[in-house]
Amino acid sequence: MEKNKLKGMVFAALFAALTAAVAWFKIPLPFTPVPITLQTLVVLLSGAMLGAYYGSLSMIIYLILGAIGLPVFAGGASGIGVLFGPTGGYLFSYPVAAFVIGKMLENKKLDILLKYFSFIVILILVMIVLADSVFKIGIMKLGKDIMVDILTQQQRSILIFASAAVLFGLLWLVIYLKKSKSLSLDAILAMFAGTLIIYILGSIQGKFVTGLPWSAIFIGWVLPFIVGDTLKLLLTTWVSNNFDAKKYMK
Repeated sequence: MEKNKLKGMVFAALFAALTAAVAWFKIPLPFTPVPITLQTLVVLLSGAMLGAYYGSLSMIIYLILGAIGLPVFAGGASGIGVLFGPTGGYLFSYPVAAFVIGKMLENKKLDILLKYFSFIVILILVMIVLADSVFKIGIMKLGKDIMVDILTQQQRSILIFASAAVLFGLLWLVIYLKKSKSLSLDAILAMFAGTLIIYILGSIQGKFVTGLPWSAIFIGWVLPFIVGDTLKLLLTTWVSNNFDAKKYMK
């Protein structure tokens, strides 16, 4: 038993280090303080591959390392100020998301509505991005005070293609997974739940730190990342299904 705990701690530390390593990849966006990063890839993987306890522990270790001054946050940032800044809610969400993913995969008897809830919410968000890109409704504008279109025509065309591909891909995926055992439907639904938690906690702190209206938070903290995060969670599902870390923890 003690040996298993030691292995679990080692893997938790390794995943914390991996999160720090990928955090150096950072693409700033001009209309939001939230950059594109790869940290969420490891967050989702930690919950799926290490389980609820060690997955969340790996993210807690990661946050502690950043809080004490090591340059492990996005782009090499560090310190308490980052945790309590406008994007700190995403960081605080990491242990929670990893824990929920691990629990959902450990408990196969969760109510089907609960399992599909996060998937449906994110599917709706993808549809909003697609509809606004095609029909230019005006949802993806910067709040009610700065009504400036944030997308060029070329960016809009790319977003239309990407969001449409993700939308139809998700619908096809659910149908396919019900007939195939190549990927776990439970794993994908757990990844959606973890992703939704990251959005919610990140948005709440962003709202209270910046004082921006919820419309601007929705635009800057959630919508630009829906398509990319959906692709990332599908990748993490495939990795977690093909590489079983738990067998090395026994």
